Amino acid sequence: MLDKLPHGIYTMLVTPMDENENIDFGALRAQIDWAVEKGTDGIVVTPSIGEFACLSYDERWKCFAVCAEHVRDNYHHIKLIATTADTCLSKIAMHTTAAKDLGYMAAQVIPPYYWIPDSGEVFAHYEGVAEMGLPVVVYHNPKLSKFNISPAFMGTLARIPGIVGIKEVKTDRQVHLEALFKEVNGAVPIFTTFRAFTTGLMLGSGGGFINVFALEPCVAMWRLWQKSVKDDSLAMWKKAEAIQNMTNEVFPRGGEDNQRHIGSTKLAASIVTGINMGEPRSPYRSPKDSAQFDATLQSTLPKLRELIASVVLK
Repeated sequence: MLDKLPHGIYTMLVTPMDENENIDFGALRAQIDWAVEKGTDGIVVTPSIGEFACLSYDERWKCFAVCAEHVRDNYHHIKLIATTADTCLSKIAMHTTAAKDLGYMAAQVIPPYYWIPDSGEVFAHYEGVAEMGLPVVVYHNPKLSKFNISPAFMGTLARIPGIVGIKEVKTDRQVHLEALFKEVNGAVPIFTTFRAFTTGLMLGSGGGFINVFALEPCVAMWRLWQKSVKDDSLAMWKKAEAIQNMTNEVFPRGGEDNQRHIGSTKLAASIVTGINMGEPRSPYRSPKDSAQFDATLQSTLPKLRELIASVVLK
């Protein structure tokens, strides 16, 4: 069985919906096509921004199936990860079994949420998921789970047999990331978000788990990083940092601290990909200033793409 998640860029898909809040599977397939065209190495199905907590079990499993079939029929090189998170192990087992039966490479799982767990419960949680037969990526997002995984405790979790990677949402290098990489010490690869992508690379990350709207700049930074290492090129690294800085300026900051976060994410994904991702499922909504959000991103995105085109490796 897989012992470490392969390095690379994994795109976290949003779950497109039509005007009746039904999943638009045609748009979901189109999103995969777009991500592959832009250079992704893998996809993460029904992540947090994919609204897994708002989907029925049948809907989640249908997303697993549709994505697996589309990748199997068209893109044999693309790696499949399913978010199988839920509130308790018995529910996670159902989602993980569904993903395993469909040939997924790994399951992404956040700590148990709603009630605040202690460290013993979180350890038992990951130990239990790791025994379900599908390699596990630990998803650390304390804003959503209500449980903060310290660097030292993450080092412990990383050594559970069956844990193959870490998706880290925190971005502060001095306060968190340096200690995290030290404690994990290469036991499994750590993947950062787009906000701290170059920081993660400097610390030894395995790549990134990236919101679909930020895929293009992260693929560019990943390729520039690989080139800079191969050629010992400071110039390549400076280009990657320029893309990182502009990416952080172009896309709204705040993440899960922002109200209407999922609506903003889907709107950004729609603008960037040209695929209508629809509204979030009720009661969640698009941002109140959707028109201004749209206009601002439409005006700044071309500048980011121009920068990428001027420096990216062909």
